[in-house]
Amino acid sequence: MIQCKLCGTPLGKNPTVEELENHWKKHHHWHWEENQDKTVHEAILKNFDKI
Repeated sequence: MIQCKLCGTPLGKNPTVEELENHWKKHHHWHWEENQDKTVHEAILKNFDKI
């Protein structure tokens, strides 16, 4: 399961880039403004599949 490292919201097993961008911009606009140089994956994803 992949989740947002900012709020812990589950984002599914393989979220699309569009889904990630929508979540990021909708829920973490301040973070999006500060991290536009990063990819959305670098900015918000935690991957717990390998625990």
